[in-house]
This record gives sequence, structure tokens and C-alpha cells, in this order.
Amino acid sequence: MKLLGAGLLLVMATACAANSGAGAPAGTGPGPSATTTSASAPGTVTPTLGPPPSQTVGRPTQGIAPGDDVVAETQVNARALPEGYPRSLTRGLDGRTLLLQAEEGGCRRISARVGEQTAQQVVVLITVLPAPKGQMCPDYLREIKIPLALAAPLGTRTVVLRQG
Repeated sequence: MKLLGAGLLLVMATACAANSGAGAPAGTGPGPSATTTSASAPGTVTPTLGPPPSQTVGRPTQGIAPGDDVVAETQVNARALPEGYPRSLTRGLDGRTLLLQAEEGGCRRISARVGEQTAQQVVVLITVLPAPKGQMCPDYLREIKIPLALAAPLGTRTVVLRQG
């Protein structure tokens, strides 16, 4: 008996939902439109939503942004950098900006600037300021991106990373 009552309730709810838009033109109203599809059981209503949201709305706060491309390791010379210095570079959308990706945290601060630029290479000077001796620092890491404006697009030039 309970099963029969639940079945009747389901049929009535479906019928009421299908008829609730009577008198209103199709596609109007505050909610998503509803259509009956041939793949569904007869009399069922399937909501039809608009197009899916764009996958590239906004830029991520971590990782490589869509459209940015990683500068190949063969194009980066980091031999002069001490251990622990950031070495990850991406090329910005405009081609004239490099983005140095690094992890900063606690009292450790990282900065970078563009040095000499020639037809063959671009020098990037990186400074890592460690925590002062004896100072307590919070225990956290955050990913940062330091933009480095170039005079001309990087192209095939080598990026030389140096301490400075």
C-alpha cells in the first residue's frame, strides 16, 4: 500500500511540474527551461541549462596560467645560482614579460630584476633574503610570480639567472 501511494505521489509531482509553466511562453521565467527528451521515459522532464561556464575565466593564483608557456630548461642558464634559488620561468601572454615563479614564506623574501639584455641573452638577478638570525618566523609558504619586463620579446635568447 505504501509503495502504491509513493508511486502516485511521484506521478502527481511530475505532472504538476510539467504543467506549472502553462500560460507562460517557452524559455521565459526566472528558472532554467525544461524539455522532454526522447531518451527519457515518457512524461519525464529534464532541465536544460545554458552553455557550460568558460574554463578560462580569470587567471589562477597558483601554477601556470592558461596561455602562459614555460621557458624551456635548455633556454635557461642557472649554473651560477646557489642551491634553493628559484629557477622556474614562464613567458607572459605579451611575449615581453617573464614571470619568475618562486615560493616565499616565513621571513624569507625573494625579489628579482632584469639586468643586461643583449641579442643573445637576458640576465635576471635574483635576491633571496633569509630570515634574520634568532628571529621567529611564521611557518607558511606561498607561491609568488615576479613579473620581469623585457625591452623586446624573449624569442630564442638565453635567460641567465644570477644571484644579485
